[in-house]
Amino acid sequence: MPILTIASFKGGPGKTTLCQIISARCAADGLAVAVIDADPTKAMSDWHSSTYEGKPFTCVAETSERSIADLALRLDDTSDLVLIDTAGFGNLAGAVAMTVADQILVPLTAGAADLNQAEETIKQAKGLASAARRKIEVRAIMNRLSRTNLTKHAEQELRDAGIPTLKASVSHRTAFGEISYSGTIPAKGAAADEVTALIAELKAIGWIPERTKTLKGEGI
Repeated sequence: MPILTIASFKGGPGKTTLCQIISARCAADGLAVAVIDADPTKAMSDWHSSTYEGKPFTCVAETSERSIADLALRLDDTSDLVLIDTAGFGNLAGAVAMTVADQILVPLTAGAADLNQAEETIKQAKGLASAARRKIEVRAIMNRLSRTNLTKHAEQELRDAGIPTLKASVSHRTAFGEISYSGTIPAKGAAADEVTALIAELKAIGWIPERTKTLKGEGI
């Protein structure tokens, strides 16, 4: 089953928010979800243990580069989807999280610094895949969008750079900012529509399984 790492060398593009959205929505859809919080801030695991109110899923804080790969593979044996949330800077734990992944999702906002860091993250991901002699798919996703000329420019820059980018995006909405405090993801309105579109696209490209598995290696 997929191991999906959410990565960026820069803090602030919304990695943890995306991890919260994807894990909570997939759990609500009946998938067995496991999350590894590899960010030293432990924002994802703290939210999961103290605030989250949705369908249950596993979340483990692990920042040791020596343990992340083994943990991810163990969780993969019993889960439909393993997500890894990484630190907002380049470190060895993040490199291991990218190397063990089947897919890497790189969020970025419309700022020039985010675009540059997204390119660097994707470049490193491709280098790690080559070194490991395995295929690791990488896509960018525009996050915290406001429909401005700056956003349009960033989207054009992604196209010009040839960076594969999801069609789905996440806007700068109050409903997403409230996730950390409410413990739930948006269930209605434009924000919920964006969540649905994101999950649908990730399923369509095979990054999220359509169905659960009943036993190791078996689908229902």
